[in-house]
Amino acid sequence: MNRSDLILKLCDLYPKMTKKEIDNLIKTLFSNLVDNIAEGNRIEIRGFGCFSLKERAAGVIRNPRDGVTISSDDPRHVVYFRAGKELKSRVDVM
Repeated sequence: MNRSDLILKLCDLYPKMTKKEIDNLIKTLFSNLVDNIAEGNRIEIRGFGCFSLKERAAGVIRNPRDGVTISSDDPRHVVYFRAGKELKSRVDVM
């Protein structure tokens, strides 16, 4: 599912809202999520999961496609997602 699929699904669920209103809603939601994660805040959505930042230590980085290795002098941050209890249980059923 991508963003346009999500917008279409919400249009079906809420027929009184226009597609443009739902699009603005989704853009605002994702923008706020991205801004908060970039500031280092933890975002928790009950039943779905939580997003946070983790710091990766400096070291040797290898590109698996072409085998080129480079050394990273500075630590970097990566987005970390941990699935919630409900999401884990629903995925395990499949």
